[in-house]
Amino acid sequence: MKYFKVVAAAAAIALAATACGGDDKDDSAAGKDPATLKVWMMGDGTPEQTKFLDGVEAEFKQKHPNTDVQIKYVPWPQVAPTFQKAAAGGEGPDVTELGNTDVQSHIEQGNLADITDELDGWADGKTLNKTALANDQGDGKTYAVPWYGGVRGIWYRTDWFQELGIQQPKTWADLTAAAKKIQDGKKVPGIGAPSDQTNALVSFIWGNGGEVAVKEGGKWAGRLDQPQAAEAVNFYAGLVSKEKVAPEKYIGKNELEGPQRDFALGKLGMYIDGSWALKEMKKISEKDAGKWGVFPIPTKTGGNAPVMAGGSDLAVWKDSKAKGAAFDYITVLNNAKNAKAWADYSGFSSMRSDVKFTDPKLEIFTQIATNTKFTPISAGWGEFEQAKKVLPNAVKAIMQGKSADGELKKANEQANTLLNP
Repeated sequence: MKYFKVVAAAAAIALAATACGGDDKDDSAAGKDPATLKVWMMGDGTPEQTKFLDGVEAEFKQKHPNTDVQIKYVPWPQVAPTFQKAAAGGEGPDVTELGNTDVQSHIEQGNLADITDELDGWADGKTLNKTALANDQGDGKTYAVPWYGGVRGIWYRTDWFQELGIQQPKTWADLTAAAKKIQDGKKVPGIGAPSDQTNALVSFIWGNGGEVAVKEGGKWAGRLDQPQAAEAVNFYAGLVSKEKVAPEKYIGKNELEGPQRDFALGKLGMYIDGSWALKEMKKISEKDAGKWGVFPIPTKTGGNAPVMAGGSDLAVWKDSKAKGAAFDYITVLNNAKNAKAWADYSGFSSMRSDVKFTDPKLEIFTQIATNTKFTPISAGWGEFEQAKKVLPNAVKAIMQGKSADGELKKANEQANTLLNP
């Protein structure tokens, strides 16, 4: 297996130019193995990931012995320009990983091949998370399949809860009370509430019956100025500004910029993160790993809030001359055995219903993932969430004393514009 890494947009152009080659004939569909299969993976890659993908290739070669799989790692900061250059040049990979919030944008731009028939013929397709799969569809056709996802829960110290007599919080009031008990008893902030954490924030909104936006007459209509959403945002921001159980130092930051490390070191009572955090926190303080637990994000009145399943999907690029082999690679990469191996290595939940984590500590995330929702399936969500950071900026301003009504009105206006590109 050959590996490449894109480190700049110029490199992306050069690699994209050689991505698929050949004529328009799908050699794999005609029973002929393609000489190469270009696979793009997002991120920097690690020796462990490379070893995993070597095993996937060996299994893939059982059906396509004459095909050389070439992996290209695309660091996340280079993802957008790399795909833009590939699309503009009429070339791309054969198989690509995609952030699931970017899939609709790629569908709208016509970058992905229609794999509806291939999915219908794949027996394992029935195990895929139906909510996640819906995000990969458009106009009655399927353009990608879910690979892995990450849902969030609230990490806490099981020993502190036991010592202080704290029961698992079931409501917002319980969560605030638990944070206050930890703060008083352990002299550390009770909970981390960074402002730049959209995926956590939407759980509070959904759990209160609110929405970011809804589809009306074929267009997205913002709902951030409605009472349910406003109440949820005010609660979250109020953990910092009103209840003062969350430190101000996380304003303007995300969960990786302080909360994760502070929690692992015993300097923070609770914080919101996903299953993948366990591996990273063990690097910081493995001696305390046995004292960490997770519970679902609660709703205001009781019960578990819906969660956003951020993660990655797998697609065949529209210009691939080896569509059949490309989909075969996807089925090997995402079969039950490899899906489980990837979940255990990465800490992300498989989007297959028949695959669970080996580590019992992470099993709670499998349960949490049964109550998933997706943010607006719009080509403009990436700009709303990442480029403009609409919700994080609104929450930051509210935490710093700005009017919630005013900030959410502005955020809603941006939703109306950005979600309807």
